[in-house]
Amino acid sequence: MALSIYAYTDYREYLKAELVRKRGRNTSFSIRAAAARMNIGTGTLSRIISGSRNIGPALLPAVIDFLGLKSREAEYFSLLVRMSRTSHPGKKREFYERMLLMRGESRSVIPERKYDLFEQWECLALHQLLRIVPGVSDPAALGAMLVPKVSASRARKALGLLERNGMIRPNDRRGYSPVEISMTTGETWQGVAIHGFQKVAARMGMNALDTFRKAERDFSTLTVSLSPGNFAAARDILRKARQEILELDEKESDPRRVYQMNLQLFPLSRNRGSGGGEP
Repeated sequence: MALSIYAYTDYREYLKAELVRKRGRNTSFSIRAAAARMNIGTGTLSRIISGSRNIGPALLPAVIDFLGLKSREAEYFSLLVRMSRTSHPGKKREFYERMLLMRGESRSVIPERKYDLFEQWECLALHQLLRIVPGVSDPAALGAMLVPKVSASRARKALGLLERNGMIRPNDRRGYSPVEISMTTGETWQGVAIHGFQKVAARMGMNALDTFRKAERDFSTLTVSLSPGNFAAARDILRKARQEILELDEKESDPRRVYQMNLQLFPLSRNRGSGGGEP
């Protein structure tokens, strides 16, 4: 199976993983052979992998060609290399933010025809729970693990919906596994079902204040005054936060609990100059 470049934030880790993958497919493959394909010395490639040397601009096209990266994948790899080469904190952050954006665009987008998944909050909760308990398939047992608990019939319906929409599949442990770890509706979703899900998630957030100890949750509030430009900037900060948290989720190797995160930014006053007519 080909490796996803978007799962990496260090180009050396991706390069090493790709060399291991190629060796697994062809036992005669070696670092010497890889270096020859890139038209560089074996020592040079070894120093790049060990971190004592970086990939320079002149060598970058040959490495990208060796890895078989095209278009946006090649652009992402280039950003990894450029981020590694610079010591300027501002530049590092700039490259990292561009990478986050590309990672978000690479995630599987839930098409509108599958928005029925949002009609039951437990669908997405179960999708994540199955990462933690892939050997459990009993709807009653799975429903009992959620907070609040859901009935066996509701859990069974949610599992059926997830399977029909191709989000989970049976595994060899007599349970289910998610087909994709992380999925998104994208930034420009439209749909009554998602609107309803957001309302349910907001109510569950209020209930969580009384259900969970402070150490088990994180709630904070801000009341601020912003211009339209800074409102847009604040939304961009929240978007980047979502991307970074999704990155943590995708890298998670030992999940223990399913969490719901709601980020909210909404008006508490009318728009100055609207004459009282525009909210």
